[in-house]
Amino acid sequence: MTLFLGHDPGGAEKNGVAAIRVKSEALEIVETATVLNASEALSRLENYADDAQALGIDTLLAWSPKGGRACDDALRRKYGGNSVVAQNSLYSAMTLNGAIVARRIKMPVYESHPKLLLKLPAGGAIRPAYDTAIARAGSDHEGDAFVAAWCAAMGHSRE
Repeated sequence: MTLFLGHDPGGAEKNGVAAIRVKSEALEIVETATVLNASEALSRLENYADDAQALGIDTLLAWSPKGGRACDDALRRKYGGNSVVAQNSLYSAMTLNGAIVARRIKMPVYESHPKLLLKLPAGGAIRPAYDTAIARAGSDHEGDAFVAAWCAAMGHSRE
């Protein structure tokens, strides 16, 4: 099975991390955790970096110098809802901590939108594992990191 990592950046004690193994659509959760900050998230993720293929992050990995991002506009047009937030409306801890980890980790990195994916039929296959992760943690940070890792796996394998 192939290893993939996930990160849900946030403020103090709101950084979710995940490591999962995937083969086809079968998966094994190796670890999920909620950590203090981006430094701790990076340390946890680096423990797996030598074996991992890619990292999924629930944050922006590209910004538009003016107006909104075309990719966000396309997602909102296609799926509606408010889970894809405009870049200028986001809290700094999420965008900064995500950028720090993305810049320092030495592997392919994929942007994810866990809350949107879970609303779609494609998210149904991973919903039970997501629900288990958030029930255990008491918050959605580990669940979002798990979904980000799944998105990296699907993106990296072009599924």
